[in-house]
This record gives sequence, structure tokens and C-alpha cells, in this order.
Amino acid sequence: MVRVLEIVLDIVLLAPAAPHKHAPRGLAAPATLAAAFIDALPQLGTATVGGARVATTLFGRDDCDTRRALDGWRIAVETRGDASKVAVSRRHALTPGIHAITPIFEAPLDADGIADSLFDAAPEPFREALAAVGKPVPVVGLSAVRYRWPWVRDGIEAELILDAQLHETATASDLAEEGPRLHELRVRAPWPDDADPAPIADVLFACADALIDAAPADAPAFVRMTDALERAATGSLAGGTEAARAAPVDLAGAHTDAAALVAIGRNISAQWFGNDAGVRDSPKTEFIHQMRVSQRRLRTAMRIFARWQDETWSAQIKPDLKWLGDLLGEARDRDVFVESTLPALAAADTEPERWAAVREEADQARLVARARVRDALRSPRYAHVALAWLRWLAALAARVYGETAGEGPHDTARPLHEQAQKRVRRYYKHLAETPRLTAIDEASRHQARINAKYLRYTLEFFAPIASRRTRTETARTLARLQSVLGDGNDAAVALRFIEAMAIDPYLLGFARGWCEAVKRSTAKEGERLLRELPKPKVSGE
Repeated sequence: MVRVLEIVLDIVLLAPAAPHKHAPRGLAAPATLAAAFIDALPQLGTATVGGARVATTLFGRDDCDTRRALDGWRIAVETRGDASKVAVSRRHALTPGIHAITPIFEAPLDADGIADSLFDAAPEPFREALAAVGKPVPVVGLSAVRYRWPWVRDGIEAELILDAQLHETATASDLAEEGPRLHELRVRAPWPDDADPAPIADVLFACADALIDAAPADAPAFVRMTDALERAATGSLAGGTEAARAAPVDLAGAHTDAAALVAIGRNISAQWFGNDAGVRDSPKTEFIHQMRVSQRRLRTAMRIFARWQDETWSAQIKPDLKWLGDLLGEARDRDVFVESTLPALAAADTEPERWAAVREEADQARLVARARVRDALRSPRYAHVALAWLRWLAALAARVYGETAGEGPHDTARPLHEQAQKRVRRYYKHLAETPRLTAIDEASRHQARINAKYLRYTLEFFAPIASRRTRTETARTLARLQSVLGDGNDAAVALRFIEAMAIDPYLLGFARGWCEAVKRSTAKEGERLLRELPKPKVSGE
């Protein structure tokens, strides 16, 4: 048993009993998919295991809170034919997209199930964790047809594991054909003790990039932050059931600008990849909204730490993120128009029913915009840029914390507090110097909204080192300001949508008057909030 680093990718499928117009076609047969990868990647070695049915059961405590309950330990029973074994391992994210897996203990399993005596030879920390939560119980079972290939690249002996037709089962031996399923790809390589993980991670990212190219064109492989077993245990094999919102940034141990960017990048990645599966597969509009927020936060972070925008970022990542951001922005604007602005506009009319045709046309345009986003997130272009971002972040983390830290022209660290103070002062000054919102044009008010957004995200990033008043009063006022200016911008966007429609002159005139009234009222309220906005303060430690 050796410690490994691992990247997980998958292709989501739907069971034949529940067809879906967006479901990948022609991939139901495991052997077909395995052959496709062999043909596309001749560098793969001969399959060491071909077409073996493997059932895996994850064990935890009764409330299924496996990660917290067992403090990072994983207990799983793997069954092939009549043989079963129990395996204990520890997992942690080395960087988003890369997991370090340390095998701890393995033992054959008899028909009576897991007995406490099996763990007598396990390490003391594991037995202490197990004692704290009691006897483990089955949490979730998965079944798949497994293939393995050795994959030597750049002198590193990696391995590709394909779990085809992976699906959740009621029990580990249940091979029923109901429910969502996917193909999971895991590319892993040994991580010897005292070895620098950066070169190994770089090879794994290169292999993952090749897998995206090798996957069938109508069903690309997408990088995932967790493996299928963990996702199934937390409620959804294919992806999140609820949209992921921005969590507070943890800057513990980050004393330089580069270290802070790594911490912020990890935080943004959790929100980004917590929503992309939902954008692809769910009708809930909140997934689009939260993924768009993650992209706006990322753009703000890269403005704050602009000196880390290297050639890879500028040439390979930034253009495709703009493409993605534009699509998300259009879809989100259409959602707000249909769900919020247009209903309010119609309700202001004495005869709201005469807006029915406009609302129907707007809803159709919204569905088209959402379809563009879904298609984009099902494309190899998105798969590549998502992986490229994680690879770039991993490389930055390696420069900050790895053996190569301090090397290169851009690796001279700057104190975090110095960078934070500089950016907060700049964005606050831009906002505070805004002319009267009621006296400037629409474009200038939009820029004021953008400045408010920059300052708000910046304060969220640096909240751990901001003053208490900044985290409370300033943050609340700024959130209200951004919301108010956002309402005015929504009205301006709505009017552009309406003016592009062939509608009755009365409706057009009413819309112009209503939207102008909203823009004026929000500008007036924005002026008041700007006057009340407390000056933010960041610690000078």
C-alpha cells in the first residue's frame, strides 16, 4: 500500500429507463468506452483488470456525516465476485482537484460483515476515532465495471482507473438498473515520502487534459472536486442538489499576497465547482446565479493580485473565462428579467394581463440563454478551462508552499496587510468619489455599481484582517448599496430587452417610464447609502 495523488473526472449518464435529451449517447456499454480510451490514448498499457464488476460500500456513523465523524478516515468494503475486503484510508485535498490518499489498513472480510476485531491491527489514531463514533454502519453502496491501465508519463508511473456504469445501489450486491449513473475516471500516481508533490500533480493534470480530449465528443469528461463515493454519501451521486454559496475565506497562515491568493482561489473553486453540475443538469436558476458570482469573485481576486497574472493565465485561462462569464451573465440577466423585473413592471400597470405575451416571449428567450449555458458547460472547451484553472492554482500553491518557493521573477512575496490596505483604499476612493448618482448617466451609475462590487468582494476576501466595524456596518451598507444599484441596473437591462421586442407602443412607453422611475429612485437611495458608508479599515499588522 502506497500513498497516491489522484484527480477525478466523470461523464454523467442517465439510466435507459429515464431518457434525457442531453444524455450522452452510445456510452452504455463499458467495453465500448474502454475501447474508446485505448484507441485515443495508445500510451496506455495493457489493461491489468478488464471488465471486473466491483461493488463498494462506504461505512460511517448513523447520521452519514462520515468526514467529520471519522475525522478524515474512510472505511469501505470492496467486493469482487465472492471475495470482499475492508480498506481504511485517509483523504485530504492537497489543492482543489488533487486529493492525497494514504492507505492505512486492509483485511479480508467474511460473511458476517465488519467485526471490531478486524481493526485490532489498525493504527491507534484510527481506532480512537472509531471508538468515538461507535460501530460503523453502511452509508452508501456503488456498483461499477472497473478497468485499470498503467500510464507512464514523464517518468512517473501513473495509473488510470475507469469505473464504467457507476451507479448507486440499495446494497453493495444490488445490481439493479435504476437511477442516475456515470462513468468515473481516476488518474493517480504514487507520492513517495519526502517527495515534492508538484511534479506528480502536474503529470496528473496533463493526463486529465488528455482524457478530456480522448473522451467522446458529445460527452466530455469533467474534473470533479470529490469522488463519486463521497458525493453519494453526502446526498447526490451526479452533483449537488443545492447551489453552493460563497463561504467565508480562511486566511489562517496566509501572511503574503501569494498565500492569500491561494486561499482565496481555493474558496472560489469550492463555489465554482459546487455549482457547475447543477448548471448542466438542474432547472434551478440559483445554480447559474451562484456560478456567475464565483466567476465575478475570481475576476476581482485576479485584479487585486494582478502581478500574478502570468502568460498562462492571460493566454489560456482568462479568454475562456470571459466567454463563460458572458454566457452566465446573459442567462442570469434573462432570469432576473423574467422572474423579478418584468413581473414588477406588469404589476404596476392597471391591466397586468396585457403583458402576458411579453412575458411568454421573455421566458422563451430565457430558456434559449440557459440552453446556451448548459451546452457550454457540456463542452470540451469548458472542461479544459476548468481543469486549466485548477492546474494554475496548484502551480501557484507549489510556488508558495512547495520546494520551489522563492524561485522565479514573480515569487518575491509581499506582506498581505500591505496589499490588502492598498486595494481597499483604492476601491473605497473610487466609490467615495462617485458624483451624485442622480446627476450622472446610466453608464456612470453602472461603473459605480461595479466599484461597489469590487470593494464588497475585496472586503469579503480580507474579512479576517478587517476591523470589526468594517465586517459589520461597512459590509452591510455596501451590500445594500450594491443591491440598490443592482435594481437600477436590472431596470436598464429590462428596458434593453423590451426595446428589442416588437411590442405595442403603449407597452413600450409604459416600460420606458417605469424603468426610468426605478433608475431614478435607486440612484437617490444609492446616494444616501454612499453618504452613510463607513470607511473600511484593514489591520496594519
